[in-house]
Formats: sequence, C-alpha cells, structure tokens
Amino acid sequence: MKAMIVATLSVVSALSLGSGPRGHKTIRYEISFQNITHKMVLTPPIFSLSRDQIDVYQLGQPATVSLEMLAEGGATDALRTDFEAAGVQDLVQMDMPVLPGATATATLEGDKASRLNLASMLLPTNDGFVAMNGPRVFSFSGEQVFMLRAYDAGTEDNDELCTSIPGPQCGGTGFVEGGGEGFVAPHRGTHGGGDLSPMMYSWGEPVAIVTVRVVH
Repeated sequence: MKAMIVATLSVVSALSLGSGPRGHKTIRYEISFQNITHKMVLTPPIFSLSRDQIDVYQLGQPATVSLEMLAEGGATDALRTDFEAAGVQDLVQMDMPVLPGATATATLEGDKASRLNLASMLLPTNDGFVAMNGPRVFSFSGEQVFMLRAYDAGTEDNDELCTSIPGPQCGGTGFVEGGGEGFVAPHRGTHGGGDLSPMMYSWGEPVAIVTVRVVH
C-alpha cells in the first residue's frame, strides 16, 4: 500500500486524558521543537506525555510498522494509536512541517512523572527520522533541553531517488513495505548516490533541539 505525503499532513488534533490518579498534581508543559538544519524539512511532529516509557525505536532492532510509516511517509496516525494503547496523559499531532530554523510549539498536560515521546520524518530522506523515547521532562529548574540526532529506520533502501522520497523537495512515494537494512541505526546522511546533492542536503548532528518548560 502506498501513501503520499503533503506539506500539511493532517489536521491538528489534541487528546487530553486528565492528570491521572489522585495525588498527582497537574503540570502544564510547553514543548518547543526546533529544526536546526540548513535545508532539511521535519514533517509535522507528534508529541505525547505518559507515565510509562514508550520506545518509538530501538537501535539495532527492526522498526515497527508504525515507525516505518512515519520514517518513510511522515504519517503519525499509527504512532498515535500505539501511544494511546500504551496509555498517554496528553497527545498532540501537529499539522505543519517544521522548516529549517523554525520551531513548532505544543502545550501538553502531565505531572512530575511524565515522559515525553516525539517523532518526525527528515526530508528529503528515504526513511530518516528524529524521535524521543520517553525521557522524564520535569525539572525543578523549570526547563530541560534535549538534542536530537537523525536515525535511519532501516525499512527502505537509501537510493536517494526522488521517486521514492515524499515531501516538498521531491514529491515521490511515501510508505512502501519491504526493503532497507532491517534495523534502526544512526543515519549516515546524504551521499549523492541518487537525485540529492550532499552540498544541498547534508546535515550535522544534532538536527533538532527540544526545549521543555514548566508553564503551570
């Protein structure tokens, strides 16, 4: 099954499931997700808070189908279903991509035990992504900063051909089952083996900065 990604992938949707059992004071967190690459686009991200750790990815292990759909086509609906099944306190799906230098900001409600999950595709790549595997976000200082690097889902060959890369730069095909190295690994970047210029679309690490502030 094939799916095409558009620049505005989905409508904004937010899910607030309350602050949990008695004794857990509700805390409002402002989460800023900044793209610090020169030319890469980050697809509309998904954010969630939960008390239990949720792994979007595991290095050296095969990607889930939900991660594959995100890493190849930017789709976050399957990840949302996974997060909800695992039990989230609050969840937001953004509807706009994060351009180079830009910042997407979401406000979610949780408590002192909350863990943050986040995921977004890196464009133009075949199956590159950034994600967070549920670190605790509360800080007595009121702010935490996380640096995110790029990963390769290992679900699609890195042919760097626009026909197999969705998004504004290429407009090709998104999610297609099969192919790739078979496991999640740090991304090796753009090498110029297809249609993509390394001078245009190479990047350094990290590729994004996440800042979490306690606002209430």
